[in-house]
Amino acid sequence: MKLFEDIKDKVIIITGGYGHLGKAMCDVLISYNAIVYVAGRNKEKFLEKFSDSSELVKFVNLDVANCTSIKEAFKHIYDTENRIDVLINNAHFGATAHPEKLTSQQWRFGIEGGLNQYFDTVKEVIPYLKQADNGKIINIASMYGIVVPDLSIYDGREELLNPSNYGTSKAAVIHLSKYYAMYLAKYNINVNTISPGPFPSETVQKDKDFVKRLEDKTKLKRIGDPEDLKGIILLLSSDASSYLTGQNIVVDGGWTL
Repeated sequence: MKLFEDIKDKVIIITGGYGHLGKAMCDVLISYNAIVYVAGRNKEKFLEKFSDSSELVKFVNLDVANCTSIKEAFKHIYDTENRIDVLINNAHFGATAHPEKLTSQQWRFGIEGGLNQYFDTVKEVIPYLKQADNGKIINIASMYGIVVPDLSIYDGREELLNPSNYGTSKAAVIHLSKYYAMYLAKYNINVNTISPGPFPSETVQKDKDFVKRLEDKTKLKRIGDPEDLKGIILLLSSDASSYLTGQNIVVDGGWTL
């Protein structure tokens, strides 16, 4: 079997799959003939992003902030496909404010959207992945789970500064992945984390001066393109990574060196 051919017909769930980074992840998995379920709340947005895509990509209504919604979505997928092979936790929600003005409520909301929902989806998917030959969980974290923001880059643009709840939750996601990698190893389930670096949204990229500061901070002197995540998503979703677990793979252009 050629490398990555085992992806064919695997059932892969990706939360937030129609987002800035999620779309590229879905595209590469579809190109290798995986059955991809984009899990989210906005079917119209899904239809807009995947209007020209293969029938292999499907939508499932799932609110990561609602445990019942997660349970029902996973059951629906399993009842339809009779298997679940890979879960990619990519969705995120949170709240931001100036570091001295972030409220306790905003802090807790950010932890809910950056960490707690990962626990909820992981917990619900385990019974299904136990039935797979080599189940996979891929949690999307961030370089800000490893290092704190460089304040000089955000000089004068503090509204773009990642809040403390973001980095804290992403650091916890990295540890959560290691914990479940340890526990699920006996079931031949791999759990790994991807920590993207500077991948600013199209809206943020309109600020050319800010983007230039981001570029200057990386060793490769450019910001990340969603296409840069295709290789690592493909690797971690396939049997080619069957001996790789508990790892945090940083895709940041050398930022955290």
